[in-house]
Amino acid sequence: SSKCSPELERTIIAQGESVNLSPNVMSRCTADLVRFCSGYENDKDDYGCLQRHLIDPTDSLEEECAVELDRYTQLVTQDVRNDYRLMKACRSVIHESCKNEYGSDDHSALLGCLVKEKPNLKGSCKQHVKDLQLVSLYDFKFNKQFVDACNADVQKHCRYDANGMTMTKKQDVMYCLREQITKSRDQGRQPAITHECKAQLRAEFMKQMADLDLDPQLLAVCSSDLKTTCKLDTLTDKAQVMECLRKNEKKLTPECAKKVFVREVQQAEDPGIDPVLQKNCGYPISLFCPNSQGEEVTQCLEANLHKSGMTDACAMVVKRRMVKEHSNYKLNIGLKKACKSDIPMLCADVLRKITTGAIKDGEGAVVSCLKDNLDKISVGCEEQVSLLLEQEVADYTLDPLLAKYCEGDIKQICPEAGEDQVEACLRERIMEVRSEDCTKQVVRLITEAHSDVHLDPLLLRACQKDIGYLCGRITPGRGQVIECLQANEQRDKMSLTPTCSHMLKSRVQMWSNAYNRAKQYDSALEMAEDLYAAVQASQNKHEILAYVLLSLGLLIFVAFCGGRCSKGKPPSKLY
Repeated sequence: SSKCSPELERTIIAQGESVNLSPNVMSRCTADLVRFCSGYENDKDDYGCLQRHLIDPTDSLEEECAVELDRYTQLVTQDVRNDYRLMKACRSVIHESCKNEYGSDDHSALLGCLVKEKPNLKGSCKQHVKDLQLVSLYDFKFNKQFVDACNADVQKHCRYDANGMTMTKKQDVMYCLREQITKSRDQGRQPAITHECKAQLRAEFMKQMADLDLDPQLLAVCSSDLKTTCKLDTLTDKAQVMECLRKNEKKLTPECAKKVFVREVQQAEDPGIDPVLQKNCGYPISLFCPNSQGEEVTQCLEANLHKSGMTDACAMVVKRRMVKEHSNYKLNIGLKKACKSDIPMLCADVLRKITTGAIKDGEGAVVSCLKDNLDKISVGCEEQVSLLLEQEVADYTLDPLLAKYCEGDIKQICPEAGEDQVEACLRERIMEVRSEDCTKQVVRLITEAHSDVHLDPLLLRACQKDIGYLCGRITPGRGQVIECLQANEQRDKMSLTPTCSHMLKSRVQMWSNAYNRAKQYDSALEMAEDLYAAVQASQNKHEILAYVLLSLGLLIFVAFCGGRCSKGKPPSKLY
């Protein structure tokens, strides 16, 4: 009641002012108080001292103290109104921002409100809320909302760890449950985890991604990186710490980079737990992707990247995500799903080299392998790879190998070209490319454009009507549209529009240049075989036409001469 609530609050604060007022804790934790907390000037924070040592793996409280403190902590986390320290420190915030939650029958509502208000909290109130969140990581049962939503799933799927020990740490349980969700999705089965637990799990991961203080595993392996590369104390927005680690992946220590990558995969699978994406792309998501779920959100944003309504802040974040997707297939969930059988079958050697460290993961090796095997991959995989190629034509920085090996040549040959013009510039001027590595990449670009006319915007624009009229039933890819255009021109040189015919001739010259450059390097020659065949087909067309014209000329000449020779000769007489 309205009279009872203030009195209850006063009583809780009064009872908790000193640990000496709690006989159970006092009698069971005296030794630990002396050992760990005697140096505290303020003995009113003895509970806080004991709780911090309860969750510290380097310390060990006496068993009876740990049990009693565990009981008390569970009582507090189930209803923070039992936590005198927090109630006293946060009294003004509770009355201003969480009044309804304070009087709610839902005992977990008040903590939820304070966590929501955490960015605006200050001083000891903010610290106490953080302490409660950290304590809840020690044992998942300290989080009432998590227990209510996920306890049945935990007991069914994550009760024991790999060593047969009871799993209690909340972060371990969270990743165990997430693994169950991933397995169900990859195997095409019904979700193993209940909808309520999935929703709560998502909320917990979102909190973790937004504040690395709640991710002790990552903090442990990235401690040195957070002192040098991404200084934790200089970033006021905790979500930016993770973003900083993502941006500086190549500067991180190996163990930190591995852990950060795991978090990146999580966010790629569910952009809803990517706080930076959600903060910067809220409006575009509501505008373009209101019904998208999971990785579909990222795909939707990518498809609408250049449309009106896309904000600059969102476009910048999406672009960063796209660069990573093109560099590592594990971050491109659509590609990973569509190519799950193609990758081990066609790229086994690449995967083996990545495992042994012969080549680095994250430099586009697997994606490059799929591009090289475009004529062998499954239809679904081909669609995803073609989408990547189209994105790279529109922005060369998304092509990790081209950006890496052609940086110098791009500055030298195409200094004025925009991001969407660089690939076309390099293709046109391949004879000017200097380095072997860049030459190989440009030969690859020309081969890809020959395979799929959609990757050659100039040719597509020049021949769009011809393709629609003459090759409309041809499935794009594997060079079939180009072959169709060439075949029609062979049958009738007037069948193509002048613009298309002229552009096709320029492409034949480009293919010839690419093949001649490829002959200089064995590593590039194999991928240029299709270009050689296309050039030969074009040359054969002219040879056949010349042969036909010559033959017709000879026939006319013979017929003419035969007529002239027989003129005036008298008919034979029959006797």
